[in-house]
Amino acid sequence: MNKDHQRRGGLTADATKRPSPAMKIAGASLLAAAVLAGVLFLLIELLFLFAVRTAAAQSGTMSAGVQLQAGIEKEDVDGDLKTAMDIFEKIAMDKSAPREVRAKALLRLAGCEEKLGRQAKQVYEQILHDYADQPAAAQARKRLIAIRQNEHPAPPSTMTARRIDWTKVWSVGASDTDGERAVYWDAGNLYFGDLAGHNKRLILSTQHFGWTPCRDFSLVLLDLLGTPSRPHTLAVIKTDGTGYRELIRDDAQNSIFATNTSFGMSCSWDDRSILLYDFHPNPLWASQLWLVSTANGSRRVLANIEGAKIQKGVFSPDGEFVAYGVEPRDTTLQQPTRIFIVPVRGGEPRLVYESGPWPVGNQFPPLLDWTMDGRYLIIRDVRQGKSGLYLLPIRNGVANGPVVFVRFGDINDGFTTAAGALVFIDHGARPNVVDTSIATIDQDGRPRDWRTLELNVNGNHNPWPSLSPDGTKLAYVSQDSDLVRRNLIVRELSTGQERAIYQSTNGTLNCQFSARNPKLLCAVENEKRETELLSVGVESGVVESIAKFQGSRFLLQTSLDDQGFYFSLNPVVVGLFSSPIVRWDAGVQQESAIETASQYQTFELPSRDGRWLVRMQDKGVSIRSIPDGDWRMLISDDILPYPPYVAPDGKWVWYQARDAAGKGGLFRVSVAGGAPERLGDLPNNNSGGLFFFSPHGRQVLAVGSSYGNYDMFVLDNFVPPAKK
Repeated sequence: MNKDHQRRGGLTADATKRPSPAMKIAGASLLAAAVLAGVLFLLIELLFLFAVRTAAAQSGTMSAGVQLQAGIEKEDVDGDLKTAMDIFEKIAMDKSAPREVRAKALLRLAGCEEKLGRQAKQVYEQILHDYADQPAAAQARKRLIAIRQNEHPAPPSTMTARRIDWTKVWSVGASDTDGERAVYWDAGNLYFGDLAGHNKRLILSTQHFGWTPCRDFSLVLLDLLGTPSRPHTLAVIKTDGTGYRELIRDDAQNSIFATNTSFGMSCSWDDRSILLYDFHPNPLWASQLWLVSTANGSRRVLANIEGAKIQKGVFSPDGEFVAYGVEPRDTTLQQPTRIFIVPVRGGEPRLVYESGPWPVGNQFPPLLDWTMDGRYLIIRDVRQGKSGLYLLPIRNGVANGPVVFVRFGDINDGFTTAAGALVFIDHGARPNVVDTSIATIDQDGRPRDWRTLELNVNGNHNPWPSLSPDGTKLAYVSQDSDLVRRNLIVRELSTGQERAIYQSTNGTLNCQFSARNPKLLCAVENEKRETELLSVGVESGVVESIAKFQGSRFLLQTSLDDQGFYFSLNPVVVGLFSSPIVRWDAGVQQESAIETASQYQTFELPSRDGRWLVRMQDKGVSIRSIPDGDWRMLISDDILPYPPYVAPDGKWVWYQARDAAGKGGLFRVSVAGGAPERLGDLPNNNSGGLFFFSPHGRQVLAVGSSYGNYDMFVLDNFVPPAKK
């Protein structure tokens, strides 16, 4: 059995080495199946890769479309124009995005540019050039046509402008009148009455304050600056003189008022709230916008701006929003001004407009007010090289389209009346003239024979003129046509012939004739905030540097020997408000303090003989000897709040006041004290002027403030009708 078993086993082994035909057929079938499976696997892999690439392409298309929709939501819903523009720019630069999506992104980008007041012509032209086959090109073509038409626009056919005759009352601003009635100040008294001056009633009698009436003239806001007898105070009073209430007083909790810096104010349309702006708390270079209740003075901060200045704030008619303008703190730089809108009930401010970079010295606020229907912000800007009025469409607190042209004009400020008209100031009608009068001083020290001069200042309302020692020439500072530089002009008084002998590059320049040499002594500030003291030859025009100082300085006075120079440091308003005064001696190259900064608003000027310092403060004229005499009161009367002057002989102080009949005039009082004398009426009835004596006291110049140097208009029917 064992052998049989072994034999069968051997036979079986031999059989495996020699497969049968059936086995061969089975092996071939398995090989074919394996090859087929490999081919199928390769096909599936290729199909998978194709599907992945197709999905990726489809995903890219969806991504660009989703990004575009996200940008549109940022623009239209959130009002975040900056983020929306970043999104649109990225889509437009993405070459993998579909052409239609890129064209739409460029179109939205151009719309955002226009909402910010920028020129979008190049973007529209790019759409026409690169995407002429896309639907966006048709819209771009329409906008280009509108832009070209807007470069030479026609005013609305229904619009009317009426010039306001306000010369019969004194000191009226755009917010003070509706074209018929006005709240105005006259020699220490605040009145409410008609612009003709026929009917008026006294509201308040005080000094050192600012005021703003509410639109319906039922209430007046008062910014009462601090004096020795009164802290800085925000108050309200009715236009009939009743209902005086103090809302905020300077104390330990209100340190912002301790700076005694005036602020801007505006009322809500229902008189329930006040906006305070244009001031800065600590830190010094910040600016805040306050919302204050007229009922109890409660307040909260709506905006806090670092390193910039809030120019103006205005309520929307429904009281839901506040628009405010922000300018750079350094106005010597050509930078844009921005307009924001913030919800009154809380929320983040939204940028709605950005002006072009304005020339130095032309920093008028672009924000004027809302239209009465709340559909537009009224703005002023320089576009196509011209200053003009425009309307910025607003919807739900965000910009809602490009600006609409209204009219051209050198607009300073404007406010909407309760009836929906716009009252605005236009310096363009009389931009070149500052009221200036000259008189001879007789042997008794009295001015006589006033005559009028016209100084072609080209919009510079602080020409700071000077008379030559021999009385034959007048020098003054005019603004250059670029609105940045200043020209030193010398006029021959006998012929009226003028010539420019020096030009500054930074817009700050004031000069005085030397008392001993045929030169003008000038202080000019450069871009590094350095003040250089120069001499300029009257005939030769040769410029010589005398000294250079760090920081801003205003040349108040020069001594009769040309050795002493009196400067106001860090001047606030032409060097006369609460600034330290120093004397720099050219002979020894040393500086000495004359007067420290005052916490109260004062006018202080040294005499040209270097003996006296005179000041006006709180309805009084005081004097002290230089360098360290005690202050003593000369006059405590109905003094007009303008600088007193020591006459060149050093014996008399000139000042402006009202006489017993209430008429304004020019007075003098001895430096030793005593009874005042009336010298006569003010030239051209122009109170509020500055006086400039010739070095030897034989002539005097009286330069008016801005009185009469601008026109005011009432503009009606300037708002486009709402679309049905």
